Amino acid sequence: MKKRGKSKAQISLEFLIVVGFAFLLTIPLVIIFYKQSENINIEVTASQLDKVVSEIRDAADEVYYLGSPSKKTVTVYLPKGVQSISVTANKIVFVVDSPSGDYELVKWSAANLTGSIQTYHGIHHVRVEAFDTYVSITD
Repeated sequence: MKKRGKSKAQISLEFLIVVGFAFLLTIPLVIIFYKQSENINIEVTASQLDKVVSEIRDAADEVYYLGSPSKKTVTVYLPKGVQSISVTANKIVFVVDSPSGDYELVKWSAANLTGSIQTYHGIHHVRVEAFDTYVSITD
């Protein structure tokens, strides 16, 4: 009878060792998955912002070339992480927060630009309007 109890204890111990080993292998996989998903989120945000700035710049160039009193409304989605937006001279500058530090996303326009866009995340209806000497961009 004693032999049988030792066998059950050995099986239990082996089972615990196998489960512990599987758990130890799972932890690095979870960490790798988390890091990769974080990197993908950063890339998606950067891509969305690049598209947003390009759409606004393209609308500004379009109304500039059409001349006064051209107007256009662009509907864009701003993701989280935009700290500030400046529209001055002939450039649009987005300052974006990321885990690796802040960076600037700059797009140049053929037109002299003025205006402001709010930085809250979500849907924005950006109005782009051409005047005699400049293009106004407002949210």
